[in-house]
Amino acid sequence: MDKHNIDATVTLQIVVEFIRGNINLEEAKNKLYDLGFDNESAEKVLMDIPRDNVVSLNKSKDDT
Repeated sequence: MDKHNIDATVTLQIVVEFIRGNINLEEAKNKLYDLGFDNESAEKVLMDIPRDNVVSLNKSKDDT
């Protein structure tokens, strides 16, 4: 397996760990940074991904 495939697999594993709540934002950013992503890009991607273990506590007026 070449380096690009390994990096893609590792990157996907990090994102899945983050989505499942196994690692927090800082841990995920640090792991992605170690793979060569810059912190700003990693944070933008991670913050745009819905997480399985996060529940919104904000209720809109239409929810009542």
